[in-house]
Amino acid sequence: MSSGLMVTVAGEQVPLDECGWFQREKCGCIIAAVVAVVGSRVIATAEQAHKHMTPSAHTRAKEDREGCTWELMTMAHYRQHIGRRWECDQHRKDGAA
Repeated sequence: MSSGLMVTVAGEQVPLDECGWFQREKCGCIIAAVVAVVGSRVIATAEQAHKHMTPSAHTRAKEDREGCTWELMTMAHYRQHIGRRWECDQHRKDGAA
């Protein structure tokens, strides 16, 4: 069952159901991810994603101070353009290209 919610991602209108929230460290590495819609649970904002994945306000504040950010992208974009290349150039292991 679709949530019926639409969002703009990379300049295109897409169903929120096709998206996920990705947390990145300051360096660019993806360190957490959550699908935006599962059943009746809808995570429509970066703040909601952060609270869902990091319940502790103290830890959220620490992550914010350290430069962590949340990014909404379609799961298709993730699979096609990121996938196993989720680490930044600095932390990428050989063979992950």
